Amino acid sequence: MGLCSSKKRMTTEMSDEEVAAIRDVWVRAKTDNVGKKILQTLIEKRPKFAEYFGIQSESLDIRALNQSKEFHLQAHRIQNFLDTAVGSLGFCPISSVYDMAHRIGQIHFYRGVNFGADNWLVFKKVTVDQVTTGATDSSKEKDETNSNGTANGKVDTDTNLIPIADANNVYSGENCLARLGWNKLMTVIVREMKRGFLEEAMRNCKEEDNNGLLSA
Repeated sequence: MGLCSSKKRMTTEMSDEEVAAIRDVWVRAKTDNVGKKILQTLIEKRPKFAEYFGIQSESLDIRALNQSKEFHLQAHRIQNFLDTAVGSLGFCPISSVYDMAHRIGQIHFYRGVNFGADNWLVFKKVTVDQVTTGATDSSKEKDETNSNGTANGKVDTDTNLIPIADANNVYSGENCLARLGWNKLMTVIVREMKRGFLEEAMRNCKEEDNNGLLSA
């Protein structure tokens, strides 16, 4: 069965403009090893993620992680999944993305990987942040600021107070179309992953109960 084979009928939760913006920012992100950045940031924020992803390392600093084959493998899997999801938008029903995420949730159950509510939120936020926030250059701020701390000798205005990162990165604003689109995409992905995990857990509980009744 291919990615577009889903027969479920669900309406898309993203506009055509948001889908286009999602694709646009992803082109930059995937060439910048975003999968690695996502996983590294997850582990920095919550070291428990290293255990979830099966990464065994004496240290969790970036140098040690870069020497871990499992770290690179899991980072590749994260990026590959997102690449497949983004690539399907606009060409396949959105339910195809739901199905992929749902299946991953089922796999998590059988591997004993339960993120928990808080960690799901961290996963979503880190992914949105890393995909939509590009590298910025703050050198201009230093060059254009004199010893008195004012830009070119002028008193700071509201415009000058805007961080350089925000001025240079068109994806950094909370209301940016790409960020809004990615937030929607990750919301449904996380929702379906959780649903896949919980449904599989409930199904197994029922099977255990039925087996218990038969053996009684």
